[in-house]
Amino acid sequence: MKKSVALLLVLALAASCLIAFSPASALVAENSWVSKAPMPTGRGYLQVAVVNGRIYAIGGSGPIDTNEEYDPSLDNWTEKTSMPSPRQSFAIATFNGKIYCFGGLGRVVSADNQVYDPATDSWDTKAPMPTPRYGLPANVVDGKIYLIGGRTLKEGYNQGFQLLNVTEVYDPSTDTWTNKAPMPNSEGYVSAVIDDKIYVIGSGETQIYNPKTLGAQVPLHK
Repeated sequence: MKKSVALLLVLALAASCLIAFSPASALVAENSWVSKAPMPTGRGYLQVAVVNGRIYAIGGSGPIDTNEEYDPSLDNWTEKTSMPSPRQSFAIATFNGKIYCFGGLGRVVSADNQVYDPATDSWDTKAPMPTPRYGLPANVVDGKIYLIGGRTLKEGYNQGFQLLNVTEVYDPSTDTWTNKAPMPNSEGYVSAVIDDKIYVIGSGETQIYNPKTLGAQVPLHK
């Protein structure tokens, strides 16, 4: 009987030690925030994308061409090959394991279409956007990338900007662009894809673009 009691005391002591020396991450309560390794290059107006469980932080205010990879499993950052041209406020989309970066604001309003391949840590330049612009999102539907709206500068950095309502679609398989029906309201917005439809939300409105039923295809330059 005494041996049983002694064994129970030993087990209880061991359990209390495990609790006392558990890693902090194991004791984090639900509905809480945890600080991780900071981004090596502090910046705003950057874009991020996820490929194979890693997060890529690309470009940003300056503008700069920095490309840094974050591995959540190791909580560390790795510097990767920089963008071919420094930009901020560009559109970004992930398709077939590659990261597509469209437009943005550099020394001028950009029409660049540059593609990063994490597997080879290399960049490739593709057919530029027909309409140079910045401050727009990109959405992938059925293997094509939709660039809707955005902004351009009126007469340079000091003259303000002009909102655009253009809808242009990029086909990665053919490296070509197609013009689609313009957006009714060109105010600033965010967007998301559900059931192959693009929901455009902003300025008190919700607009829905259906790639399968709206807009005639008008081929643009490659």
